[in-house]
Amino acid sequence: MSDGRPDLADLLEHYDVPVNRGRSSQMVKCPLHEDRTASCSINTERGLWNCHSCGSGGDSYALIMKKEGLTFAGARDFAASVGLANGAAGGGDRKLSGSRYASRRPIPARKGNRAGGSSYQPSWRR
Repeated sequence: MSDGRPDLADLLEHYDVPVNRGRSSQMVKCPLHEDRTASCSINTERGLWNCHSCGSGGDSYALIMKKEGLTFAGARDFAASVGLANGAAGGGDRKLSGSRYASRRPIPARKGNRAGGSSYQPSWRR
């Protein structure tokens, strides 16, 4: 894939789920639980999956996070460690940068909490 996510077909084969590479949309057995019949629909062109039995779905990183019990950063490291990451998606030894909102900054109090603020109270608090 061009967006750096691990290829869904490669990931499913890593989890011993057979995939027909000739078809982009198909039903396979879900790697998250024991299946007798195929209950997971996948689209390898979009890199998306959805299990109709357990209700889980998402992209290849979501599958890794559910199957391995990892965070997104852990899923990236896992994909890189088993050779499934494309391009710079694995991150290597770099630390993931935080968001621009993660810095320590004062958060102003809400209007209702200030002295002299609004006297409105919701009905469930009255």
